[in-house]
Amino acid sequence: MKLKSTAGLLVALFAAGMAGAPSAIADGKARELNVHAKKYQQYFAAASAEFSVPAELLESIAYAETRWRHHMPKGQARKNGEPDVEVDPHGGMPPNYGIMGLRNDAHFGSSPAQAAGLIREQPAALLSSTRANIRGAAALLAHYGARKTRAFALEDWTQAVALYSGIPQPEIAQLYTYEVFAAIRQGREGGEYKIRQRHVDMEKIYGRDKLKKLAAPRITVETGVPDPTISAPGFQSK
Repeated sequence: MKLKSTAGLLVALFAAGMAGAPSAIADGKARELNVHAKKYQQYFAAASAEFSVPAELLESIAYAETRWRHHMPKGQARKNGEPDVEVDPHGGMPPNYGIMGLRNDAHFGSSPAQAAGLIREQPAALLSSTRANIRGAAALLAHYGARKTRAFALEDWTQAVALYSGIPQPEIAQLYTYEVFAAIRQGREGGEYKIRQRHVDMEKIYGRDKLKKLAAPRITVETGVPDPTISAPGFQSK
């Protein structure tokens, strides 16, 4: 998906987080996960059980945000041997932290502090520990899910995923949810990540016309207005 915007930080950040051609399970090629990704799978499963949120959502959000790479504040590299990416809060766009892409800024809110409070940890722990980051994100998703459990259909978690994104514009937050659910429906697999393929009724979530627009190879997002809209060149609704 390529994004073209007239202005706005949100679209730039969204595009950066979602960029890159996905690896789908459908190509039939098995890929062996590295040792760190296998450990993260265990963390996702444990957090899913602890907070009763679908493990696939945690896997897919981590894929959308960081491709399962733990993001650390600049100058605070970890010493546990796990791979990480150093991010600079002064690099022009608000950074995301940890494997789950938590954010702490005026645009997207302070999810590290909120998530830390839910699991009774210090926010710093969620920045340095992948396990704590995943637990905090799962607790936050459960909070937004308003008493939903992992027994609920994935489609029922759409609003919780939108709230998790921290994106205030509903139309742009919907792009985020689409990428998360599309990754689960199609499956994603590489040496550093794996999202288990599971059926998601995308038409139930978005409606037929909106789904066609979201699935277009190129879309335009207009920002700089209170209620931005998305469009796809050549798209015509019935």
